[in-house]
Amino acid sequence: METKFNKLKEIDKGNPFTVPENYFAQFNEEIMNRLPEKEYVPPRQVSLWDKVKPWVYMAAMFVGLYITINFLTKDAGESFSAQQDNPQPQTISTNVPSTNYWSNVHITEEEFYQYLEEQLVDEGYYDYMYNQLYLN
Repeated sequence: METKFNKLKEIDKGNPFTVPENYFAQFNEEIMNRLPEKEYVPPRQVSLWDKVKPWVYMAAMFVGLYITINFLTKDAGESFSAQQDNPQPQTISTNVPSTNYWSNVHITEEEFYQYLEEQLVDEGYYDYMYNQLYLN
């Protein structure tokens, strides 16, 4: 009785794959001959506008930003000058020059301390602090 192992012994142990002679010697030439000819495409000329366009766009953005900021601060300044035409006697003092664009209330240091003192007296904090400091 023949087994599977006996059949394996009958199989030829040689290499079943063969390569034609000089196959690899002419391999590159054969591949290059089969490829289609590549057309020469000259490089595209970049115009001056294409080179300068990003810089022009960036400059336009900064100019727009500058105009927007000036417009916003100018409106704040105009509303401040409109309020100075009709000043309120308690809060606006014309003695103090304005260095802050966003504030429309200008008071002197004296007026500020007067306001704080009034708040202390009106709210009873003055009595509380006096009792804590002198009576304890």
